Order: sequence, then structure tokens, then C-alpha cells
Amino acid sequence: MSVLACPACGSQQLKNYRPSRKSGRRNFKCRSCGLVGWSDRADLVLPDTVSLDDISVEQRAAWVASKRDTGAVKAQAEVLDRLGARLKGSAGRHLYDIGTGDAQFLTVASDRGYEVRGNDLIEANVHLAAANGVTVDLGDLSVLSVPQHDAVTMWCVLAHVEDTAGMIKSSFDLLKPGGTLFLQTPRRTRIDTAAMAMTAATRGRMSRWIDRRIAPHHWQLHTAESITAALSAAGFVDVEVIPVVRYSLKSGTYLQSMGVPAGAARAVGGTVDRFIDRGWAPRIVLEAYASKPGSLASAGAGPATDGATAAG
Repeated sequence: MSVLACPACGSQQLKNYRPSRKSGRRNFKCRSCGLVGWSDRADLVLPDTVSLDDISVEQRAAWVASKRDTGAVKAQAEVLDRLGARLKGSAGRHLYDIGTGDAQFLTVASDRGYEVRGNDLIEANVHLAAANGVTVDLGDLSVLSVPQHDAVTMWCVLAHVEDTAGMIKSSFDLLKPGGTLFLQTPRRTRIDTAAMAMTAATRGRMSRWIDRRIAPHHWQLHTAESITAALSAAGFVDVEVIPVVRYSLKSGTYLQSMGVPAGAARAVGGTVDRFIDRGWAPRIVLEAYASKPGSLASAGAGPATDGATAAG
């Protein structure tokens, strides 16, 4: 087993599950904070960046088109409202979005008066962002020189990176004293708990749900306790965690990724999407807000530059 201590709270009290017969992946659960994840994720080597030779702009644009539009801008506006309340309208409102994708969120933030910038590891996303009029840095924070900002955001980034504690620490370093972090990350639900129990009971045979929910692209599912522990360990204060109904992919696309035939996935997906739009679905996502101790500078101040390079 590669993961020997909980990535969130540091506990070594981990329950190990039988490996999936289909994928071969083995999962764990932290008995302390409830985080579940892929035990062998630390053995996966990820590239520093993904070039246009690997993923073209057209391929990435097609992926963006497969995502759900309904409620996205509304959810982003609600997040910006909460950020604004925490920032209390001070210090120039400079915002950095880690793993920003096509920078659609940053265009909304810019329209709301924020000075915006972000980074991404996929070169095609940098081009898509530029088409939206947003400058995005290509590369990991460890190789970028980024000044401190009033707000730092991460939309479904934490579950993708190998060193989650390091990423949270980088977000802390990237903030000015008194600044605010927002992050969204997948949540462990009762359905996930039941599915893991079913996988164990069938000796790894019935694993389709868990193979999709805990995978190379999302290697851990947090609880409110686990994300609070992780943020507090990095030095954050005033942590607020909110379970929400938020589904980024269209249901038909998601069902196909689980092996459902395309025709059936489209037929069922439309109905599922309508339930989601009404909020009648499990809250599979956690939103978390947290503050860096200190006080923001007076209004109008730009990003700090005194040793503020973020380490990944």
C-alpha cells in the first residue's frame, strides 16, 4: 500500500478495501476523518505539463462543451458573493485561480470587478483562456513566480494532485495575510459508502461505481471533517464547509464513462439532468472557505511581491 497516512488529517488508522476486480485499484478509508481514496495513487507519475501534441485545443473545447451549463454561472456568482463578504471589499480584489481550465470562472470574476489571473497544466486550456481574454500561466505553481493575492480559488483541483497537503500549503502561501481561499472538491456521500461496502462484500466484483468515483482523475473523496483538518493543518482559520448539489458533467456523458451504452445514457441522462436542476440529487461536492491569519492591506493595494513565490 502506497498511502500509509491520511492525506488530510495525518492519521495512520486506515481501513484497506479489497482491490477492484475490474481496475485492480485498492482504496482506503481514514477511520479518523472519514476521507476515502485510492491507496496506490502515489505510484502514478503525472506530467509537468500537457502539450498541444497530447491534447489539442479542439479536443479540449469538445470536453468543455460536454460540461453542464445550467447553474454554472449562478454558482460562480454565489461563490464570488461569499468571497466578497469575507474580503469585506478591501485590498484591490486580486484573484488567482489554480487549475483554471478554460478560465470561464475568471471571466465571471473579471466582470464582477476582480483583477484575475490563473494557471493550468494543459497548454490547450491556456489557449482557450486567451480566447476569452484571460491570461493564464502554463505550469505548476512550483515553477511559477506568482505574487500574493487577496483571494485564491480551486475548482475541483485538489482531488487531481498527488501532493494534496503541498497544494493546500501553496494556496496558503499564495494568499496575502487576511486573504481568503475557496475550493471545491468531491464529497464522500452515503452512496459512496454503500458502494464501497458492496465492493468489499463481493470481493471486488461489483466496483463500477467506486471505479468511477475514485480514479486517476479524482483520487480522493473528502468529508467536512477531512477538509477542515487539511486546511487547519496548513494554518488556515475560519474554515467553513458546505455540501452542495453540483454536477459538472452532463449526466449522459457521466453514464457513458461508467460503461452505460450511449443510447441508454442519453435517454436516462436527460431525466437525471432535470432532477439535478431542481436540486433533487445527492450533494456530491464540498465547498470550503478559509482565511489566512492577518489583515488585508488598505483598498487599492496591488498583489504583494515580497517573497510570495508559491511552492507546489
